[in-house]
Amino acid sequence: MTAERLVAERGLHGVRVSEVVREAGHKNNSAVVYHFGSWEGLLQAVWQRHTEPVAIDRAVFIAAAVDRGDYDLSAMVEAYVRPIVAELGRHQPSYWARFNEQWLATIALDIFTLDDKTIARQPRADTTTLVHNLLLDIADSLDHLSDAARTRRTALMTRYVIAALAAWERGDEDSQSLDDLAQDLVSTSLAMLRAP
Repeated sequence: MTAERLVAERGLHGVRVSEVVREAGHKNNSAVVYHFGSWEGLLQAVWQRHTEPVAIDRAVFIAAAVDRGDYDLSAMVEAYVRPIVAELGRHQPSYWARFNEQWLATIALDIFTLDDKTIARQPRADTTTLVHNLLLDIADSLDHLSDAARTRRTALMTRYVIAALAAWERGDEDSQSLDDLAQDLVSTSLAMLRAP
């Protein structure tokens, strides 16, 4: 999707609607409004295109871990990392991690505030709730840290994962396979979360 690539390359505020329309092969600047309702609607469509398959993979991964009786910190981190990596692998070239990185740059570090008003603004509340609950489970399992440190450490871990995947998209694809990168991200995320 043209908008995803342009936002990934230049940021949310570095792209004009007219550029997206032109690069997508349209001549009419109202094409975005016609197809998506607004610029925000287009960005939500990009978001939804990826978050739905990620949420499906994540729900399956969590359910299997719960059924096995090993829904521990390792399984939780894998449930966060591996579905995102799988989604990058489905789209080559991939722009999703860089798009996600641009979005993360616009929000506060505290990603745990999810009240009814916040949920109502989400394009798919169920996918948002799933990842939110997973991150809460991760934070709750960090009993060696204070409450504030638990949420901060978990938020840092999510940003670290997205930033590493965005760096891979920017040109490190040849240096490491996605499978190897996923394993490295799980191991280093666990080390980050378990650190005193």
